[in-house]
This record gives sequence, C-alpha cells and structure tokens, in this order.
Amino acid sequence: MKRTFAFAAAAMSVAFAFAGGVENKTNMSTGYLRNPSRNAEFQRPEAAFYNIAGTAFLQDGLWIEAGNQFVFKEYKHEIQIDDATTQAAFDNLHIDTSSSDKTTVWLYPDFDAVYHQGDFAVFMNFGIYAGGGTLNYDDGSSAISGLFLKKAAGLATNPPAGMPAQQIQALGAGLQGGAADHSLKVDSITYGGELGGSYKFLDGMISVGAAFRMVYGTQSMELTSSNSNFKTANGGDTIGYDAKATGFGGVFGVHARPIDKLDLSVQYSTINKIKYKVDNVDGNFAKEMGIEDGKKFNTDLPATLSFGASYSVIDPLLLSFSCNYYFNKQSKMNSVLGETDYDNSIEFALGADYRINEMFSTSLGFSYSKQGTNDESNSLFAPVLDSFCIGGGVEVTPIENLTLTAAGMWVNYFDNDDYVMSGKSFNLSKDLFMASLGVTYRLPF
Repeated sequence: MKRTFAFAAAAMSVAFAFAGGVENKTNMSTGYLRNPSRNAEFQRPEAAFYNIAGTAFLQDGLWIEAGNQFVFKEYKHEIQIDDATTQAAFDNLHIDTSSSDKTTVWLYPDFDAVYHQGDFAVFMNFGIYAGGGTLNYDDGSSAISGLFLKKAAGLATNPPAGMPAQQIQALGAGLQGGAADHSLKVDSITYGGELGGSYKFLDGMISVGAAFRMVYGTQSMELTSSNSNFKTANGGDTIGYDAKATGFGGVFGVHARPIDKLDLSVQYSTINKIKYKVDNVDGNFAKEMGIEDGKKFNTDLPATLSFGASYSVIDPLLLSFSCNYYFNKQSKMNSVLGETDYDNSIEFALGADYRINEMFSTSLGFSYSKQGTNDESNSLFAPVLDSFCIGGGVEVTPIENLTLTAAGMWVNYFDNDDYVMSGKSFNLSKDLFMASLGVTYRLPF
C-alpha cells in the first residue's frame, strides 16, 4: 500500500519547479522573465536576491521593487500499458491513460528593498523560494489508477495472512472504486526572505555581501473519491495530510569591476535544511502508507553556486551571462513516504538589455537548464524536465526614479517519453508560460 501512494506524495518534494533547479527557484522577479541572465545585476534592487554584493554599486537612496507573476501551465503524464489484463481493467472502469493539471497560478509575488549610501548597502528580499501553487488533477491520475488496480489484483492472488475474506473483498472493492473515481489536489509553497548588507572598497573595484536567509514551507495533499466502496474501506472520502517546516541558511557574494564596463560576480547560497512535521492526517489508507501525525521528513533547499558577468559593449547595450549550479546530491529532497536521490543540476543564461532612450528600454534573454533527474527520481505529477526558455520585456520610466516593467517568458520542456516507475512506463511532459508586472521606485537621499 505504501508504494501505491508514493507517486502522490512524491509530487510534494519537487512540485511547481517553474525555473531553476529541481527545488530552487530563480524566477524571483519580473526582471528574470524580462532577461533570465540576472547574476551580475547591480543597477536594480533585485540584486538583493541574484547578486547581493552588487547592491553596493546601486545609486544612493532607498530602492523598493515589487512584482507579481502569472503562471499558465499544463503538467501531463500518460501511462504506457503493454499488457492486455491492465488494458482491459482500464477499459472496464473507463479510466483514461492520460492525466493533466492546468491550474493557473494568479498570485506569485516578490519584493526587494535596498538602502544604499556611499560604499554601504543594506537590503532585504521576500519571495517564493520553492513550490508556489496548486496541482489539481480533477479527473484523477492514470498512475494512481494503475497502482490501485495493481494492489487490488495483488490482494486477490496473494491475500494478507490472517485477514478475513470479507475484509479483503471490501478492501479490493475500495481500491477499484478509487481507481475509477478519484481526484488529487496538492498544494506546496515555500516562502523565503533574506536580510543582509554589502560593502564596496578598493576605489569601487570590489564589493562583498552577506545575508541571513529564512524559509517557511507548507504542504498539503488530498486524494478524494466519492465511490462508496472506497469510502467504506478508507473510513471516509479523503486520504490526506498537512505539513509545515522552517529552515535557515546564509548567502555570501563578491562583485568585481576589474575594468570599466565589465562586471563579474560569484555568489554562494548555503543549503537550507527544511524538516517538515506532519499533522491533520485523514483516512485509513494513510495509516497503511505510514503517514501519521508527528512524522518528520526533510525537503531541503539545495546549496547553489552562481556566476555572472556583464559588459557594456556600447553605451546603451549591456550583454550578460549567468550560470547556476545546484548541489542536489548534498540535500534530502524527500517526500513524506520515502527518499529521493537527484543528481546535481546546472543552468546557463545569456541576455541583453538595450536602453532606447531615457524613458524606454527593452530586454531579451535565453536560458538552458539541465536537471538532476535519473532512473530513480522524478515526479509524475510535477515532472522535472530539462528545458530551454526565452524571455523578454520592456521597462518604462514615466517620471524620474519610477520604473514600470512588463515581461513574459515561454519555457520549452523536453519530454521524457520513457520514464519507468514500479514496472510501468510513463510519458512526462509540461508546457509553461509566465507573465509578470513589476514596479521599482527610488527615494533619493
């Protein structure tokens, strides 16, 4: 039974990875959608996340930046059935082999503030560091249906020793009822914030920065069925739980300007060890899965090493390069039901910012992410896939010190057409488009 529901809980550990590593997010501002090469940022307050040492190069004053992203997505998995018995069971219960989630994320906020004076800066950042929304499989999941049916067949051919025949029959009927009629809803969001400072020295050639990071994560899962047999065996129509966690870490960075118009940066974010505690467990099946109130498990935010470079080729044109390396193997990105083992991930980005005049500027950027998936680890419900993305946007400065930003990003994920789990093959795919609006204001001092 535990393995039967492992897919559902696995969605919790890597759900909603829009841009970045397996768990880490890099789409932390409207600026990222405008141009995903952000690691050498030193002109905008979003440096408070991407390049904390770069905050020491901002103009004097109090900078405030806020924005919101809108995420339009479709996550899809399809079971590949290669035996007549399973196919007949799917057909008899009218179960679709393909399942998808199309829940739109309407609220995905970010906030940055930087106070800069002379060679010093203090800053703060707030955003969604992992997770970020809801997965809602209203019509159920072919993966869960197949595993319900597999468990029911196992009860019939190899019944548990000592279990009364009537109970076995009721349990099998409940599993088949859940296979034919169920829905899955998963919520996962990890809020994060940083508070730190930076200092510039050697006549403005080098700056250093450090920050304290705190994250707070919430997870919940509900697998619901209105089937009477399921409700009888489960003691209700829902299998579910809630979990919450807090984690802490640090960020350290260096920004250098060895020659005029060339900026280089390196930043290291330590691991955030995030230990969840389970409560509000619901359903008899949950106990058989090993989900109990008070149970603890880690879904860490891996350490990250980031590099950035930007060069002003001509006065209005700035070219940039960014690279992020995620140390997934040092982290425990587990679910409530078991361990995962992701390899390390890497992400590259190139971008350009062009100032048309004092009021308008435009940007364009590309990025490629190679994720740490392997034969052992992935998520059927929120697939972790390699991707290529393109983003662009405009900045408008209608009055001095006020900038309005609009941006969009399309992410092309590379399908996994032969992912094997529990002896079954699945096709994994997803489509994603993000749009964002942001505003930046500087109070000069």
